[in-house]
Amino acid sequence: MNNIVEHYNALPIDFQLENYKIQSILGEGSFGITYLAKETQNNTLVAIKEYLPNELAIRDNNNYIVQPKSQTEADDFVWGLKRFVEEAQILAQFKHINIIRVLRVFQAFNTAYLVMEYELGRNLARFLNEGKTMTEDELISFVAALLDGLETIHHAGCLHQDIKPANIYIRDEDNNPVLIDFGAARYELGCRSRRMTTMISIGYTPYEQCDGSQQDAWTDIYSLGAVLYRLISGQVPPEATERVAALIMHNQSDALKPAVKVGEGRYSHPFLEAIDWALKLNEQERPQSVKALRDKLLFKPSLKLEELSMPSVGTDETKSPPVAAHSSWLRPFATGVGVTLLLAILVGGSFLFYQEREARLQAEAAVEKARHERDNAPVLAGFENTAMSPQVDQEQGAIPAKHQPDELKGENTKLESEPMLKNVAPKPSPTADQQGQLEHQARQKAQAAAAAAKAQLPSGRLRIMSAAGVRLRQQPRHRAPKGVILQIGTIVSELEMTLQEEEQWYRVQSPENDEQGWVYGGYTLPLEPDKRGQAYIQVAENKLKSRQASFGDLVDLCHFINRAHSEVEIESAVELKLLYLLALQQSLDKIQPHQQDEPRYVKWISQSEADIVYKESKGGWVVKKERFQQLHDQYRFLPIAKRILREAP
Repeated sequence: MNNIVEHYNALPIDFQLENYKIQSILGEGSFGITYLAKETQNNTLVAIKEYLPNELAIRDNNNYIVQPKSQTEADDFVWGLKRFVEEAQILAQFKHINIIRVLRVFQAFNTAYLVMEYELGRNLARFLNEGKTMTEDELISFVAALLDGLETIHHAGCLHQDIKPANIYIRDEDNNPVLIDFGAARYELGCRSRRMTTMISIGYTPYEQCDGSQQDAWTDIYSLGAVLYRLISGQVPPEATERVAALIMHNQSDALKPAVKVGEGRYSHPFLEAIDWALKLNEQERPQSVKALRDKLLFKPSLKLEELSMPSVGTDETKSPPVAAHSSWLRPFATGVGVTLLLAILVGGSFLFYQEREARLQAEAAVEKARHERDNAPVLAGFENTAMSPQVDQEQGAIPAKHQPDELKGENTKLESEPMLKNVAPKPSPTADQQGQLEHQARQKAQAAAAAAKAQLPSGRLRIMSAAGVRLRQQPRHRAPKGVILQIGTIVSELEMTLQEEEQWYRVQSPENDEQGWVYGGYTLPLEPDKRGQAYIQVAENKLKSRQASFGDLVDLCHFINRAHSEVEIESAVELKLLYLLALQQSLDKIQPHQQDEPRYVKWISQSEADIVYKESKGGWVVKKERFQQLHDQYRFLPIAKRILREAP
């Protein structure tokens, strides 16, 4: 076994954990560590996942006990431990060929362990990284098995919440796909704890999972649709947050090129339509159940699962055993390489798009209108918004593989980058009248969006403006017991106002869990429509000028700006977008070369990959110069356009 990973928090090799002896460390992520272990009674190999959220807890190397880093993290650690055990107990009830087989769960050393079967095979991400693809018949066979497993999960009242190629495992024994590394407990802990960044898988996470709204079967269906899109196109779909951003902030069409266009001529139209259906931004427009997706995707309701067996590798089909033979598309898998079903516990994801729920509904209503306007309006040559594209940055180069999370390595392959570069005809340059018309339209749309945002935020609401976030107090005083935390940019309703010792306090209600409490007025900003823009800009500039601003402060500032710039008039919105790029660069400057492999920095780099590039000469990451150029080109008619170019690296 050569895939051993070193980790300072891990149990040592040959450590006896109940009746299991640790053989190696297979993988680690922000939520835990996965070991290869041997059951000492019968010498059976198993995979063991340990609950150890490294942002909340650490191991005492003297007695191997896992302890919260501080009392502040203790509540979240215990809560997450309970959810980890509950999820493990649910998984242990499943006896399905397409769902990971959980043998047992037990607690020791102040944490919990999930024991799973260990099998030969590899995950779908490795298959894709080799530049492989599938025919429609192979895809139908593949997805039919996945749908069967997913339907079993949903019928039990559970969700997977992290379906992506790295979490789909292919057994060498029978080529059956297996759903692994369920993400519900990890996702819920990320939502609860400010220390734990919610893990968002680039291109595969639906929008409702990013903004924390209601999730159901349609959430997993979106992710599965994204996997199928990756299989038919060779490209990871744009993030759902980027798709919404294109519609709301940039007044563009959907950033996702429909599957019916990407796969035209290679796959049947009904099959491609089903993928597009699964990838609808509005969850209510997606299939509401696995059965609904299956009926559309397989478009052969009478076809039974056992009839969808993988095609044989053998050249003489009459002599090849129909079940035991490996599929042609899986031939590279039959190498005998042993990996655990949970090797995919890796750092990854995308920055959370902090947009208000009302704006999200506005986006859904504007989808068709935006698409129609873009398709019928003249286009400025060379001004396409590449910020929304998942392709390789051809000018500055792709992110070096050694700095990517494993699930992203190899994604920028020839297979993925070529299809979008072929047969692209140059667009005609607009006339002076057309360019003036475009600028006028851009002004009108931006002003309308700002006006709509203002209308959605009635007076009397407050925005949390403390960069470190604010915890609700049980009484209106600084030393009162603390409750839930409100992050920078959170909008809350004012329930009551009082003065205590010449200090203004507001009783507010948390938008996440309806918990009420008091916040100091100095940490808030009333949402006065005519003053918000300049207030937001002042907050951002003060933080950027502060020498005491930490890496975490700058990350929070980026999140805040992404929420704030859609609420103000066009001039302020563009200035905030510029300040976002500057805040992003300052956050990258805080990462020293020797720190780039630390989990929290890996996360931020991964989340920001669309806007940054690695510079060997600097030995670090920088914001792409083209991002400044794109912002300038889009708003060249505004006075701030000159400053945008001055600030560009």
